[in-house]
Amino acid sequence: MKDQRSYFEKADFHSDFPLQFLAAAFGLMLVLIELGLAHWPIFHGAAPNLSLVFIYYVMIYHSKLLPIFSIFLIGIFGDFLFSDLLGGRASALMLLAYVIQYRISRLQQSDFGELWLDFSISFTLISLFQLVLFMLINMAIPSLNPILFQIGVTLLLLPFGFLMMFAFHSLLQKMKVV
Repeated sequence: MKDQRSYFEKADFHSDFPLQFLAAAFGLMLVLIELGLAHWPIFHGAAPNLSLVFIYYVMIYHSKLLPIFSIFLIGIFGDFLFSDLLGGRASALMLLAYVIQYRISRLQQSDFGELWLDFSISFTLISLFQLVLFMLINMAIPSLNPILFQIGVTLLLLPFGFLMMFAFHSLLQKMKVV
């Protein structure tokens, strides 16, 4: 007669899927918060890109929690809600994720000033990518003021976003979730 414990010892009961699901749900919630902020008169449709800050942070410090499919879902969800070019935000976010994965060892060892500069360059390039994509499809040049305002506000909110995510991460560590 075989020992029943040998079957259960080989099972992997610690899966990353629940945490990946929660990370994707939090990213989708941030897109909804962006939509709510876009209706405030101060932002006038150019809300800060909080989901990009979230993806940037998670891809650097917890890349296993946000697979590329979740990033695609966050981007497509944002495209639908903001009535953007379908796949424009999603492709830009996935491109950013691949660039971060390529440079992850350098980014993990950087201080916050270097991360802020890298995020500034990355977000500017993402906005430029979306602008060129829009111009190619619509054959028109949109107003650059809302785009520059969105870049500026997002860059100003980056320290606050990182602070909130560091606090949330320390809370998860105390609860022994991560």
